[in-house]
Amino acid sequence: MRKLFTALVLLLVISGTAFAVQPREAYLGNLTAIAWLEGNNTLNLAIANESNARTVVSISTETRDTRWRPVFESRRITVPARSIVVETFRIEPPRRGEALEVILGDLRRNVVVPVQESGIFKIDSYIVPANTQLDVGVDLKSAFSDSRVSRLVLDEFFYSTGAPSRGRIQVKSFEGGWKYIPSRNSVEYVEPEMILSMRTPQTNGLVALTFSITKVIDGYRVVEEEVPGPTIMVYGRNLRMARSSDYSDGSDTGWISK
Repeated sequence: MRKLFTALVLLLVISGTAFAVQPREAYLGNLTAIAWLEGNNTLNLAIANESNARTVVSISTETRDTRWRPVFESRRITVPARSIVVETFRIEPPRRGEALEVILGDLRRNVVVPVQESGIFKIDSYIVPANTQLDVGVDLKSAFSDSRVSRLVLDEFFYSTGAPSRGRIQVKSFEGGWKYIPSRNSVEYVEPEMILSMRTPQTNGLVALTFSITKVIDGYRVVEEEVPGPTIMVYGRNLRMARSSDYSDGSDTGWISK
């Protein structure tokens, strides 16, 4: 543990990246979608409609569970104009070796929406208003779980699909490791953690932002492994959070963001 904390204190650096990581989102006409997992069995899909007309779409998967059934049931919803809806699914574990695939479609075409997993990052929401403070936690213990990792290189800026195309990332807090507690006359270990802070872009419409952390692995040759950060949907005053409707099965599992 002492070796871990020494590595964190001495070898954590911040650097700009030559090639920005791309947001993990999908486009279907005027729709933009992102998807993310919560735990092992909850899938969330956010769909933003920037047009002035509502759009009907289907949500399905070709990923199968151990009984060769889709890991979640298909759903058909209406996305209101100038709105964002979020659909939540309970999913079954995929068959061994199968990646979770989410398909968004209309009458003309389909697109695959990349599914994000939290990994070493901790975030309260994947959908946030424009021009607000955003904090992202980093699980440093997990990041350094591989003893070969000698450094973490943090992006100095996040990358955004809209203008401005990037924004600065700051380390809001960094703590943990061995601490001497005088009142107890004891030495205690606190799990290391870090919180990154950034201000979301100013926009009236919709943008997506993301960033990455690079693991530097020492060995016979130095290897760099990029760890993509979360892709976050940022919305302005021209969009609102709305409840989805018109399910093919008559159910209503949409929710309204506060």
